[in-house]
Amino acid sequence: MDDEQIQTLTRKVDALADALAGERGRHLAGIEPEPALLACFAASPEACDPEVAAGLKGGGQLALSERVTEGWIGRQLAPLEEAWRAAESSARVGRSPEGSIPLATAELELTRQPDRTRRLALAAAVVEALEGPRGQRDPRGQHGPARHREAHAEARARLRAEAGLVPDWGAVVEGDQLLGATDDAWRALRDHAASRTPGLDGAARSDLRRADLLHLAAHAPLDGHFRPSALEAAVRAVVADLGPAAARVRVDEAARPAAWPGAHACGGRVIFRARGGLADWVDLLDAFGRSLAAAHQPPHARDPLLAAALGALLSGLTLERRWLTARLEVSRRDSADLARAALTRRLLSARCAAAALRVATEASRGLSGQAWREAHREALGAATGAAWDGVRASRDGDAAPLVTAVRGLAEGERLRAALRERFDEDWWRNPRTREHLAALLAGGRLPETQPASAREAGERLSKVAEAP
Repeated sequence: MDDEQIQTLTRKVDALADALAGERGRHLAGIEPEPALLACFAASPEACDPEVAAGLKGGGQLALSERVTEGWIGRQLAPLEEAWRAAESSARVGRSPEGSIPLATAELELTRQPDRTRRLALAAAVVEALEGPRGQRDPRGQHGPARHREAHAEARARLRAEAGLVPDWGAVVEGDQLLGATDDAWRALRDHAASRTPGLDGAARSDLRRADLLHLAAHAPLDGHFRPSALEAAVRAVVADLGPAAARVRVDEAARPAAWPGAHACGGRVIFRARGGLADWVDLLDAFGRSLAAAHQPPHARDPLLAAALGALLSGLTLERRWLTARLEVSRRDSADLARAALTRRLLSARCAAAALRVATEASRGLSGQAWREAHREALGAATGAAWDGVRASRDGDAAPLVTAVRGLAEGERLRAALRERFDEDWWRNPRTREHLAALLAGGRLPETQPASAREAGERLSKVAEAP
């Protein structure tokens, strides 16, 4: 291919990525229950053609060839992805005596239900909805969204193997290092939060379930500090501190019953359905950082690791006592408690990603079915100290975003430490920080140095828990 042909193909790759992000974003927002992904690929056939990818590779265009190969894999998987997204949109969770509610709404309510008996009953109903009740079929004629996701994940593993894409075992080791470095801090934070959560007495604490962890990590008693109005002001402050660069990110609030809870980066915009309280602060700042990186580069040039690092950096503001003191108007002493609460949530997410990474990597080599579910259940249970639902294994079926989560956290923590050292503890409002981050965004890549250490990141995070 000559330069003009490569530029034309690059534009088509970008158009495909934008179309897919838009369609997936509408699904996350609860607007489109059955996304039309196949139509996106049909509109850009050259961007997902294996022969084109082979030609690019032979011509030395390795990065673009990889993008087209990923497009080919996505094209083959599109019917299966459409199926699991449609199944999740249509799934209903029985909740007597109120009747049934959408799966996404049930997942949201699960973390906010204060009564443990009701919480565990709702969790069991969610598991049943994921499996698909006997005799109840989704619009595609099969049972339960979990089976659709599993079929999608197993097909992806086969296609990646056919394309010569090998698992990243080095990242698995890094995930294990992160777990080892945060074991003590996680246990202390989890047990402290459990002791202050109504309904989790001694007997319940010895038999924690996933739903219990989600509830205690929400820190509902702190909702009075983490108010929606304060979050809106905090995001505006982040935009002001970072300057025009941050103004490119658009946050779209979605309150539809089928919208997925939390904040989700979709290219240069964030789809946000509020969970309430502390969770919204951690989630929204993370997604804002990811979208900030995406907004400054065309799709073919985006670096997922930079996006994850910026997400970790901005969500790490909730660990900065001075930032919390300024944003929440609390005392320095209270800000320490709030920072530890935020760390509980961040460590739960990080440890789940690290534990799931090893199982997802095994799944990419053929682990499937009940063995896959059991391995996932055991790994997540060991990492969190709570009983996990094996039916959720397929939600962690793709190793790539888990690799990015583990390495992105490490890079984000290294970046936060560097900014604190260079620009002082209130680095976020130093004009030189704005210039530094602007250069990162313009370059679209992290500096080419030794990769950040997951172990060191875990040790830095653990110090937040130990601080007086």
